[in-house]
Amino acid sequence: MTKIGLRDRILLITLLPTLVVSLCLGGYFSYARYQDQSAYLEEQASNISEPLAVAAEHDLLASDKVGLLRLLNVSLRRNAPMVRTIAVFDTKHQLIATSNQHKDFAQLQAPANSSVPTQSTVQQLDDSLLVKTPIQLELSYLQQLLSDPQTPATLVAELRANEGRLGYVLVQIQKDKVLLAQQRSMLMSLLLILLGLTAALLMSLRLLSRVSTPLQQLLYQIEKLAEGRYSSQLKGPYVAEFDLMRLGINQLADQLKRYKDDLQNTLDQSTSDLVQTMEQLEMQNVALDLARRKAQEDNKLKSEFLAKMSHELRTPLNGVIGFTRQLLKTQLTLHQQDYLNTIQKSANSLLSLVNDVLDYSKLEEGRMPINPEPFSLRELVNDSIELLAANAFEKQLELALWIDPNCPDDVIGDPLRINQILMNIAGNAIKFTEHGSIVVRITATLQPDERVMLHVSVQDTGIGIPTQQQEQLFSGFSQADGSIGRRYGGTGLGLIISQRLVNAMGGSIGFDSKTDEGSTFWFTLLCKVHSLSVSDALPVELLRGKSVLYIEPQQYSREATLTLLNSWGMKVAACSTPAQIQQALAQSPSFDIAIIGRAVSLDQVNQIVELIRQLRAHCQYIYLLVNTLSPNLREALLHSGAQACLSKPAHHRKLANTMARPYQSQEQILLPQPQGPKAPLRILTVDDNEANLKLINTLLSDLVEHIDSAENGAEAWQKASHSHYDVIFMDINMPVMDGVTACQKIMHSSLNEATPIIAVTAHAMEGERERLLSLGFCEFLSKPLDEQMLLFALKECCPTFSQNHQAEAVKSTFDSLPQSRHLDWDLALQRAAGKVELAKEMLQILLKSLPDTLTDLQKHMRNEEREPLIQLIHKLHGATCYTGVPHIKQLTEILETQLKAGSPIAQLEPELFDLEDQLQSLLDESGKWQW
Repeated sequence: MTKIGLRDRILLITLLPTLVVSLCLGGYFSYARYQDQSAYLEEQASNISEPLAVAAEHDLLASDKVGLLRLLNVSLRRNAPMVRTIAVFDTKHQLIATSNQHKDFAQLQAPANSSVPTQSTVQQLDDSLLVKTPIQLELSYLQQLLSDPQTPATLVAELRANEGRLGYVLVQIQKDKVLLAQQRSMLMSLLLILLGLTAALLMSLRLLSRVSTPLQQLLYQIEKLAEGRYSSQLKGPYVAEFDLMRLGINQLADQLKRYKDDLQNTLDQSTSDLVQTMEQLEMQNVALDLARRKAQEDNKLKSEFLAKMSHELRTPLNGVIGFTRQLLKTQLTLHQQDYLNTIQKSANSLLSLVNDVLDYSKLEEGRMPINPEPFSLRELVNDSIELLAANAFEKQLELALWIDPNCPDDVIGDPLRINQILMNIAGNAIKFTEHGSIVVRITATLQPDERVMLHVSVQDTGIGIPTQQQEQLFSGFSQADGSIGRRYGGTGLGLIISQRLVNAMGGSIGFDSKTDEGSTFWFTLLCKVHSLSVSDALPVELLRGKSVLYIEPQQYSREATLTLLNSWGMKVAACSTPAQIQQALAQSPSFDIAIIGRAVSLDQVNQIVELIRQLRAHCQYIYLLVNTLSPNLREALLHSGAQACLSKPAHHRKLANTMARPYQSQEQILLPQPQGPKAPLRILTVDDNEANLKLINTLLSDLVEHIDSAENGAEAWQKASHSHYDVIFMDINMPVMDGVTACQKIMHSSLNEATPIIAVTAHAMEGERERLLSLGFCEFLSKPLDEQMLLFALKECCPTFSQNHQAEAVKSTFDSLPQSRHLDWDLALQRAAGKVELAKEMLQILLKSLPDTLTDLQKHMRNEEREPLIQLIHKLHGATCYTGVPHIKQLTEILETQLKAGSPIAQLEPELFDLEDQLQSLLDESGKWQW
């Protein structure tokens, strides 16, 4: 956009209005002059034409053209040179007479079909003016002519037709004078406009000459001020306001000079102060660095102290745990075994708490030791509640555990941390509740990507938390009121650890509480659903459809156990009062099972004994759920006729196994049915473990015709280079050449580049399946394998495979099989596809390898050799997948997961000692077996 300067603006403001006004006035006066001349010309034309029209009446009636022509010429001469032509036309626009003819005369004649004018009309042409005046007879004279019989009939008819008009007179007036007067007027207007513009221009230039000089000086002075030159002053005086501007700029220069001087002084002082401050900060940084080093040294000393204290505590705890395990190997009653299991779980829980003391130092540093692994949610929660039950029994509190039947059981998370959180919150609930109940509820909400949000709440009827102290409850050591620590959980350390652990696992924690009414603590956890079963299956099939008479006066316990029994498919009649018991017995006098849940004390034993005696005639089996650990009371109740006595709330696995035990002895194992034809396929199996290799070959021998085996990846690659196979089953962790390398070599340089290769491993870390599939494997199988898994794998990866085997139940007896608390022959036969001899052979291979395994295990633990220990545990885990030793398998799986996750060997000492004890116990017992 073009900017207009001050000079141009002044010229524009002065000249433009002058020009506009001059043009308007000149135009107006010229137009008025022209209009006056035109009106005068029309008036003169009318004055000529109208007398002629009257004078021409007699000549027209007499048809005297000569007289008419003489009249026209006389009139032309009198009005020349203004009149150019005078002509007379009849009513039909035919020329009668004219004063003169000229070249444009034809344009004067009107069309024949046009009407005769009734009055004088004026027509403007470019260079002339035409005036037409009708020759109209007077009315009296017209009537006289019409009534005179001497008047020719043609004339009478014409006069009547034209209403007394004989024609009209046309006068052409020249416009030369008018045009000349108009041009003269325009010339005068132009001269006046030029004169006005000249005067305005002269005045503008004079004004500019008085304004531009001081203005330029002012601008120059402002540029000096912008450059920081404040000493120069403008000399005056100037015109009017410019002089005021000069004075203002001079004053501004003086003030800026003073400000500059003051600013420079302030800057110098600030620089001096900044130098001093920097020196002080440097001294403070040195002091802070010394303090930081001292804090690091103190933290190191604290860590060493915690480590030493942990070692001192772990040593006697390992002794307690070790001797408890040794005692469990002896002959014990069910109650003694139950007590020892509780002692062992308590010791392990205490050991976990000792580890948490070390974790708190990591917690202060922002490092949360979260180790996700597959676990059984119900096993974990029931074990935790079972440990807390004794404290609830001492206060005669109702302790109930309710788990939503739709809640998944096999999830991936950190079971140790979840157990720590639950034990802390539920323990506080029991500690601060004097009467009433504590209810633990667990629900789940499915999330995308196979995840689940667990919601755990602990409701109590304790003392509650005052409103003014609720906001400080999760503040740990920084509580405002010390009474919080005394009343609601010590120093608050447990709650702050729980809060941070929950946040680290993607959840949240909170509570609702009212004073003297109780509290409800809750927390949520984001876990991943595990596709495989972590724990052993419950014998619920044996309990499905059984009729149960359930007696429980406590509401929360009744609801929780009733939900559990219904989820197992049992037909339950729940009762809370004696009247309801009688009503249930009246409706159905016979029940398969009776479960009695009571709060037991010495004065109530006789009532329970009487109830057992009453139910004995109606129920085949009677079980007790009591809130006492007293062996004397339990023995008294068992002698009265009950089959078993369990603690409240009942552990779901113990309850299921106890109720299913009488029916397990009645189950028979079906014998294998004849098998169909084998598929004409050639299979290569690769595994470094002899037992695993033998098992997979045995399972495949019933499905395919030809099986080749290799003990490592190099041997598999060599065989694949000489023979074509339909499917290859490849172990991952092997000596000489691992499975991944062998798979890639087979795919790129052998006869089996298009052969599907199935990965087989005993331990699957999170993301392992996706990694192996991206490396070229077509499918992924996790040990332990069974015949059904192999069938599915062959169907998925080998289109030519046609299934001609049906997986059927196996029928055999266990009379000739050795019995041990370490063995589960049902599981062993399931892994061996119902083949008793194969199951025995798998177990013998494991037992044969145990002496060397124990020696290597002790050596690696003593020397803290991490990688060899991981390989040993992995190999042992793979062997236990097929031999029916679920406890040893579960222990090796936990150890392998923890070791691969980076857990220190010292932290896993209890589990390693437990594994060593179980392996030694199994080896000692096997020497007494008769095969």
